[in-house]
Amino acid sequence: MKSKYFICIFIFCYIIGSFVFAQHINSVHKPSGDEYWYILKQAQNAYDSADYGDAIKLAENAKSKKKELAEWESFILDQTQKNYKVRKVGDYLEEILPVLKDKNYDDAVSIINKNIESYGMDFFHGKFSELCKWIDEDYIYPEADYLIGKIYKLEGEFDLAYQYLIRAYENLERLDIPDVKYDILYEMAEISEMKDDLNNYEQKLLAVLKDDKFYTDTGFMNALVRLINQNKSDSVQKFFLLYRSENDISIKALILLNEYYSELGDTEKAIGCAALGSIAAVTKIEETLKDRLIDYSYDGFADLLGKASLYKDILVWGNDNEIWKLFYNLAETSNLCKYNVFAKSLLEILSKYEPEEYWRKKSSVKLSSLELE
Repeated sequence: MKSKYFICIFIFCYIIGSFVFAQHINSVHKPSGDEYWYILKQAQNAYDSADYGDAIKLAENAKSKKKELAEWESFILDQTQKNYKVRKVGDYLEEILPVLKDKNYDDAVSIINKNIESYGMDFFHGKFSELCKWIDEDYIYPEADYLIGKIYKLEGEFDLAYQYLIRAYENLERLDIPDVKYDILYEMAEISEMKDDLNNYEQKLLAVLKDDKFYTDTGFMNALVRLINQNKSDSVQKFFLLYRSENDISIKALILLNEYYSELGDTEKAIGCAALGSIAAVTKIEETLKDRLIDYSYDGFADLLGKASLYKDILVWGNDNEIWKLFYNLAETSNLCKYNVFAKSLLEILSKYEPEEYWRKKSSVKLSSLELE
């Protein structure tokens, strides 16, 4: 009789203890203060207003807040392991989650679900221990390091800027917006050029193009150049009719590498970059025109340029991204490669239809000089 009494007391205490423990975990609230992402948004606003001192302070504060959150999340998950049933069930998230829900470990469940939704179960190989390790290191905030790096670059602190950018680049998998990695690479390339580290400059631009399926496709790149190499009067029309590339992120890298390889005298690489960059630019303009004009369809390079000239935002985009210069460079690089017929045909179109007067005149002058040769 006494043994049954003690067993009942033990079970009662165990249940009460588990309940109290769950309440203890759930009572440890998240760190107080603004969300780290909101503080970084304020830092970006300060940066846009050229208030660089405040921007750095806010960005560093955002990093601190993110670290506090990571420490809290690590603590919450670590505390669950003090429960025997949680430990007993093993290391797989699919088996642990039901137990945590049953124990009312709400914060722990929320933390796990948030990370699974963001990265997927496979990212952690389905394991609780790997998710915990990820969260232990989640104090890293690459967006904040990227912003700070940009500020130090503007202030001429190139070495310090590069350190922050490297840290951001080494933690690309923690970016909230994955495509920010290309912005980081472009900043690193620009600093390398300023420091006259041309090898690193080239490598960072090539890193941007690493994800461009057309640039990495040797067959596609050879086909582009081969069509230019036909050097016929209709080659320009065929070139812009047959090929498209929707990877507009690559355009800047292709423009810069075209100029870099041209200066080195490596015309083979230069023509490939100018060709693919021009195709990507035409694709971008064509898609924009399709959004603006009912039943628009591509009707030649000259027609596309003529219609593009009607829209101020396309003109601004072309100027800001040196697109009109890119088309001229394609003609000039083609001429350097001895593809003179292609170069002249392209310059003839550019001299009449380039949206910017400067590049129309420059194309006209270049065309005249080629015709005199």
